[in-house]
Amino acid sequence: MQPAQLRAAERRLTRFLGDLTPLLGRVERQTHAGEYVRGLLLDGERKSIAPLTERVPGADVQALRQFVNQSPWEWAPLQAALTTVMLDRLLPEAVLILDETSFPKQGKHSVGVARQYCGALGKTANCQVAVSVHLGTGTTCLPLTWGLYLPQAWIDDPARRTAARVPDTVTYRTKNELALEALDRVQAWGVGARVVLADAGYGTSHDFRAALTARALPYCVQVAASVKGWTRAPGSAPRRRGDPRVGATARRVAHDHVARRHQGPAPLALRADALLAVARRQ
Repeated sequence: MQPAQLRAAERRLTRFLGDLTPLLGRVERQTHAGEYVRGLLLDGERKSIAPLTERVPGADVQALRQFVNQSPWEWAPLQAALTTVMLDRLLPEAVLILDETSFPKQGKHSVGVARQYCGALGKTANCQVAVSVHLGTGTTCLPLTWGLYLPQAWIDDPARRTAARVPDTVTYRTKNELALEALDRVQAWGVGARVVLADAGYGTSHDFRAALTARALPYCVQVAASVKGWTRAPGSAPRRRGDPRVGATARRVAHDHVARRHQGPAPLALRADALLAVARRQ
């Protein structure tokens, strides 16, 4: 976004921030939040604090760094409020999309950084990985919440944890566990029992699918080609075909989400044809 475009949208942006930033408490935090959001919206290859403040008139590097890195405001109420705002604006058929967002890194000090699969690059690389839940329609996708994945090597390295200020209470969580915790958060915020879409990294796990069923969440997930299944649960009566909650909208959103995120082959990409094959819940 160019500065002129941001100025044209200033009234709407101010109204949007005015509904959310009071949750941060102190007035200076609300001001810095507005500066940070504006810096992220403006064009620029680097979104770290120093180059970001150069693009935002009046922004101070030290103050913004303190706001982002040290200021003790709670993130959960802000995410919950944003979720409520967006639920009112998105179409009723919006679905929940489980995904992984990766952040390529050069060094080794950022929390959770390791050599692991990096979706942003389409290969194994040095990066951070966050497990995220998005609210999506055929035309819109919004991240609601996420959890940073900490590899076991980080959990087992006290010196590294201390240097990165990782609390002692943080223990190892698998990506599936992070995904379920994120789904529980958005459910508590009133998202409702929307269809959950996920790729084979999650869908192949029987325990993960069973956890979705236990939460009464309909789902449409990709599974590995080696997974076997039944057309009906063993020992049960035939189930009605075509659960209306797993229909054309879920398939279309899955396809559109892939098209936006992947401009070429990607090992973990959702594929609409694979989703169709597993659309029935167990």
